[in-house]
Amino acid sequence: MKIKILGTAAAEGIPGIFCNCRICTHAREHGGKNIRTRSQSIINDKYLVDFPMDAYMHSLIHNINFHEIYHIIITHPHEDHFYPQDMEFRCPPYGHGNEERFLNVYGPGSIHQLFPNFPNDRNREYVKLHILKAFETYTVGDLQLTPMKALHARHFECFVYLIEHQGRKLLYGHDSGFFPQETMDYLKNHLVDCVLCDTTCGNNMDGSNHMGIRDVIQQREIMIEAGCADERTRFVLTHLSHNGGLTHAQLEQAAVEDGFLAAYDGFELEF
Repeated sequence: MKIKILGTAAAEGIPGIFCNCRICTHAREHGGKNIRTRSQSIINDKYLVDFPMDAYMHSLIHNINFHEIYHIIITHPHEDHFYPQDMEFRCPPYGHGNEERFLNVYGPGSIHQLFPNFPNDRNREYVKLHILKAFETYTVGDLQLTPMKALHARHFECFVYLIEHQGRKLLYGHDSGFFPQETMDYLKNHLVDCVLCDTTCGNNMDGSNHMGIRDVIQQREIMIEAGCADERTRFVLTHLSHNGGLTHAQLEQAAVEDGFLAAYDGFELEF
């Protein structure tokens, strides 16, 4: 399995569009891995996870032809993870040559809660929404996909995902605080190879909507005790906010010290 993380920021990005804090100032001055766009990944070069307002920019920067993408997995419908307005452009007169195959969008029922008219009359011949139920396993292309409950927004459903391909298992684990007990009970049956971890809070602690590095350390210990992770499981720190107080160099240093990997926009991993 291969994953490329196209965007590694929380909602406001780094630097924040209107922010002049220490982290945002450093990002503007130093650029490179300090620049973080809104959260999105691509698995095996053909399955997108989340669709933020930065998706178009990701397609340009990473040379991804979205015309050839047929599956998008949505964690939750906050607009930095689900921006359906851009899916309008798959149908005429904006996009051409998409009549043969649907763009399949998979996610929680809260998509309908926040976007009751998605897909609308204009694009429903080009985009198909699949509402998933927690703890049921679905076949998506050549992936096995199991949505599980996240600890995030309380007023609508949010998912983390167990994604399986040819015996490899990825836990796509943000946006979430500590994984709910139901999710941990399900994961006890699965030893995962890689975990993407919410690190929105950086040096700070949360655990109830997002996590910081110390929360991730505790979550790793919980997973190892439950038998769903071991010393070979790779934990990747992603979904960063400037409010967490870490430059990329500081994140990398903390990651090395704690046995984690520090993601940046364009980070790739095969396992």
